[in-house]
Amino acid sequence: MGFFESMNQALAPVSGYIAIASAVIAVAAAVLAIVMATRYGRLKHRLDRFVQGRDAASLEDILLRVLEDNQKVKVQLKNNVSEIVRINENLLSAYRKIGIVKYNAFPGMAGKVSSSVCLLNNENNGIVISSVHGQEGCYTYIREIMNGKSVGALTKEDEEALKSALQMEI
Repeated sequence: MGFFESMNQALAPVSGYIAIASAVIAVAAAVLAIVMATRYGRLKHRLDRFVQGRDAASLEDILLRVLEDNQKVKVQLKNNVSEIVRINENLLSAYRKIGIVKYNAFPGMAGKVSSSVCLLNNENNGIVISSVHGQEGCYTYIREIMNGKSVGALTKEDEEALKSALQMEI
C-alpha cells in the first residue's frame, strides 16, 4: 500500500465532515442571498415610489422648499411666543377677581335691585361700583381699591363685594 492510499483511508471520515460542512455553508449562503434580495426589492420599491416621476434636481427643489418653510415656521413660532408673553403681561393688570352683592337699599322695594360690584387685578387694585336703586331714582358710586383696601369709606355691601373678590383664586 502506497503513501497516498494510506492517506486517503485515514482522511476518508474527515472528508465526509468537510463535505457536510460545505453543504451547510452553501445552504446558509443561499438563504442569506434570498433574504438580502427580498430586502433589496422592498427598498428599491420604496425608493421608486419616493422619486416617482422626479429627478434629482426636482427632489433638491422640494427639499429646499421644505427647508424654507421650516425657517418660516420657526420665525412664526418665535413671534407667537413673544405675543403670548405680551398677553400674559397684560393679563396681570386686567380685572380678574370679581365680587358681586345684590341687596335692597331701602325698605319697601320689591326684589334685590341694588348692587355692589368689585373688580380687582392680580395686585388687588381696582374699583367697587355701587348702584343704589330707590323710589326717587338710581345712584351710582365708584370707589377706588388699592392693595385690597378702600381709599374711601365702604358700605357693608361694598365690603362684602370686596371680600368676595379678594377670596377668588386665580
